[in-house]
Amino acid sequence: MRFRLPASSGTILAALFTALAASASAGRAVSPAEAQSLRPVRVAYSAIGGPQVPFWVAKEAGHFEKNGLNVQMIFVRSGTQVAQAMIAGELDLAITGGPSAVQASLAGADQVMLTCTMNVLAFRVVASSRIQGPQDLKGKKMGITRFGSLADFAARYILEKWGLKPEKDVALLQLGGTPETFAALAKGSIDSGILTDVQAFQARKLGLKEIIDLAESGLEFCYNGVAASRSYVNAQSETVRSFIKAHLEGIATFKRNRALSVEVMQKYARLKDPEPAEYAYEIYAHKYVPRVPTPTVAAIRPILENLGARDPKARQADPARFIEPRFVKELEESGLIQRLYGP
Repeated sequence: MRFRLPASSGTILAALFTALAASASAGRAVSPAEAQSLRPVRVAYSAIGGPQVPFWVAKEAGHFEKNGLNVQMIFVRSGTQVAQAMIAGELDLAITGGPSAVQASLAGADQVMLTCTMNVLAFRVVASSRIQGPQDLKGKKMGITRFGSLADFAARYILEKWGLKPEKDVALLQLGGTPETFAALAKGSIDSGILTDVQAFQARKLGLKEIIDLAESGLEFCYNGVAASRSYVNAQSETVRSFIKAHLEGIATFKRNRALSVEVMQKYARLKDPEPAEYAYEIYAHKYVPRVPTPTVAAIRPILENLGARDPKARQADPARFIEPRFVKELEESGLIQRLYGP
């Protein structure tokens, strides 16, 4: 796919801010005097679910400020929009899926994954109660966020595994975000959709059917992590190192402080009922989020294999080109992880 920037690229985030002002969260309040002494960093996240919680916790617990950063967290509804804003230079870092960074790089950007906070494909395929299994999806409509997004990748990956041709056997509809996909499923305007853990939990309570948890597929896959352009990494290596350090501290706090993590998820996901947040916490804190989120070649390879069916550049690309693991490795070798978790 190609990323097309509008004539005035400076309008990308302005439009997103306007549309999503109510969804963006500043986290812990920073005083004007404190803000002047901290390095500003603009960071987008492109989904609302368990994989994002360690970042939100790092913000709410003050780990970024402790490491000298004034991080502005911005919710953008899809990885494709995040990639566009990063290409335009309107974001410094992004919490996004591996496919978004890989596709942006194949299209001419210089994006790399600095961490992989999750190495499984953490999506659920949820359908109406009329759908009994994968073959019932043929001729039906499946909701995704946007073409080129992580949800789009998940849909194409699993449909092909089931022997169904995306867009030919199953129509893929762009709905904007996973909350919109959940809403469309609840209304019955689509037959199935790609949902995160929180929405899938809510969907099951409405009587909708979960067909598969893709995290159980056994696929090693860079689902979520920190992305940046190589040019930003080279120019701002100390800022990047401080951000990754705060990120590792956020993971440790996430794993060790259940009450705070559930509270933070409720805040960012706007959940009045703590039950889905508690459900997501148990899955991600104990099962899916690693202590050491090193990006690996093995987690990038399936992304290239999937894209290779449509993009010759992906078939020829070296997966090592899309990762920059040195910051995580440096911090691990410094003994930080051991100090965070103890013996």
